[in-house]
Amino acid sequence: MAKVAIFGGHNGTYEQGANGNGLTEKAVAKEGAQIATAYAKSCGHDVINGFGKSLSERVKYANSENVVAVLELHANSGGGQGTETLFCAGIASAQQDAIAVAKAGSIKGLKNRGAKADTSTRHGRLAIVRDTKAQALLHELFFIDSASDVAIWKSNKKAIIESITKEWLKRRGLNSVPKTTTSKPAPIKPTTPSKPATSNNTYKNKKLVSKAASLRFYSKPSWADKDVAGTVNKGIGFPTVVEKVKVGTAYQYKVKNSKGATFYITASDKYVELKNK
Repeated sequence: MAKVAIFGGHNGTYEQGANGNGLTEKAVAKEGAQIATAYAKSCGHDVINGFGKSLSERVKYANSENVVAVLELHANSGGGQGTETLFCAGIASAQQDAIAVAKAGSIKGLKNRGAKADTSTRHGRLAIVRDTKAQALLHELFFIDSASDVAIWKSNKKAIIESITKEWLKRRGLNSVPKTTTSKPAPIKPTTPSKPATSNNTYKNKKLVSKAASLRFYSKPSWADKDVAGTVNKGIGFPTVVEKVKVGTAYQYKVKNSKGATFYITASDKYVELKNK
């Protein structure tokens, strides 16, 4: 299990970001970060978010928590289409991560605009990818001012985010497969023995035969030695089976001998079997 940072861009109190087609970048990035967080946690990782913190506060937060990787999500604007991932220029491994994550984010019809060095942006440098101790990526999910991009996002946001998060975790050498939880099976409740309608119904044509030597039978529903009425040998038994009854935590058959006397004997198929008459 590792600790990672997944931030929503422009989620500081006074940060705004872009907007278009009825969406705000701030809300999109936060929702994306929440989906990514749920996925990362399902893979067994601890996640920090820093919602409400400014950019500089997010950087400090990631560093103070000693996270091993940072991902910040944004929505692009400016008349284009598709998804892209920005990395710290000059770091080869970050570039390779960005290439893979950009590809993972370009599903469901989103165009892959590839990986871009932060120095190629109008800002010249991006603090989130340069000032964090852990390697960081800034991913632009889609163009918020593109109606087609927005439509793809609205219909596929969970799949898009999970694809990005999975690839990002994998590239950082972290578990990227959700852990399956095995629930404990519900305890089996002892069944209450049902009463047969009559002795001439369920066991009408059955007789009981012992499968063991010197198998004890009882004068009443009991397992106590004092209630033992006798024993039957292997292959011997009772010609009449009346019903099956619960005695303590186990079961016995109520049976009758050839003279009509009633007795009780184990119902375990390890020791007895019912045969057709």
